[in-house]
Amino acid sequence: MPSLSSGSRVLVTGGCGFLGHHLVNVLRSRYEAVPFDVRVPDTDPTAIQGSVTDAKAVDAAMEGVSGLVIGHMAPRQPGVYDSPELPFAINVQGAAMLLDAAARHGVRRVVLISSISVVQESLAAGTFLERDTPFAPDSIYGLTKVLQEQSAQYYHSRAGLEITILRPAYICLGDNLEDKYGVRRPSVNWQFIDPRDIGRAALAAFEAGQAGCESYYLVAGPGAKDRTDVARTEAELSWLPEYRFDTFPVD
Repeated sequence: MPSLSSGSRVLVTGGCGFLGHHLVNVLRSRYEAVPFDVRVPDTDPTAIQGSVTDAKAVDAAMEGVSGLVIGHMAPRQPGVYDSPELPFAINVQGAAMLLDAAARHGVRRVVLISSISVVQESLAAGTFLERDTPFAPDSIYGLTKVLQEQSAQYYHSRAGLEITILRPAYICLGDNLEDKYGVRRPSVNWQFIDPRDIGRAALAAFEAGQAGCESYYLVAGPGAKDRTDVARTEAELSWLPEYRFDTFPVD
């Protein structure tokens, strides 16, 4: 499967949120990146308003698309992840509907923004995280990310979608350690990753040749290579993080 040609239309779900905004900005250096979100700003006339749980909206948004980035998630508001109802509808059903629509519309290149939380129990135990580390979530959020990845594997094997799964850890700005909630951390650890570097990894995934259905960890804090096989990410995607968080105090 060849890489996406320059100027291809790429749909980014959750594209108006904290991470999605940065994904779109980075992807626009090469592609026509179009945000798809439940709330869209007046400042971006290209953004498409819609829900990933609305089959008609998803189908309409997929018209003319060559690449797809699944970057949406149920909001981390109080109580949302206390039960599976909303997280499963948005994270799991929404991702499956997008993958199904992509297959029907002939979209063959997909990037799924998953999470390192799919192996949370191994992470907490200090186990070195590799591609084959078994799924071990410890929350409903992590469970939804496991189910997203399993859906991706299904649509790869059954429909031929070429999918790159990215597993970031703690997402915050490498300039000032501010996260999506406006909180600024006083120190860092190996799990930190800047959203712009996640965008660069998505860009690298689309620029790569044969994708298959592979998962990659995205972490860039001090000692990251001692805790995960992020070296594989760098080698196979030809990706290097710009933000290493090495000028901040370490936890």
